[in-house]
Amino acid sequence: MAHRSSMSVLPALLVTTSVLAGCATVKPPQIAYDSDVPPLPAAPTAVIDERSRPLHTPPAWTPSHGGAANARQPTARVENANAAARVEPRREGYYNAIQIYPYSEGAIYQVYAAPGQITNIALEAGERLTDTGPIAAGDTARWIIGDTTSGAGDTAQV
Repeated sequence: MAHRSSMSVLPALLVTTSVLAGCATVKPPQIAYDSDVPPLPAAPTAVIDERSRPLHTPPAWTPSHGGAANARQPTARVENANAAARVEPRREGYYNAIQIYPYSEGAIYQVYAAPGQITNIALEAGERLTDTGPIAAGDTARWIIGDTTSGAGDTAQV
């Protein structure tokens, strides 16, 4: 009898093992909508101001209205007018080692230079030199004066 019960268990065990093995080897069906995921919307870009800005803006320069009103000689009047139009370096105009002059039409900007040292004068974007202009100095025989341009269009700087 023991032999007979092991004979009936053996076919049942084989059938069960075959069924379980068949379930383990079947792959799940491919789902079609997984590959059709729409792309994410583009992130909004930040608005960037491309206009150039000065490094530092010193306090405004207030022009004088001439010199002594009673100057009788024409040369004295011219000297008074030039003195009133002269803009000298001042403490409030420095930003690190840079002296920044606020623009004023008709002003005479005084720049100090030293022999053997480079002095750069940079104009704002869009400004340009209209003439070589007068250079008033004691000894200019060894000076090399030139201008260069960087940029193009509205952002060109001299």
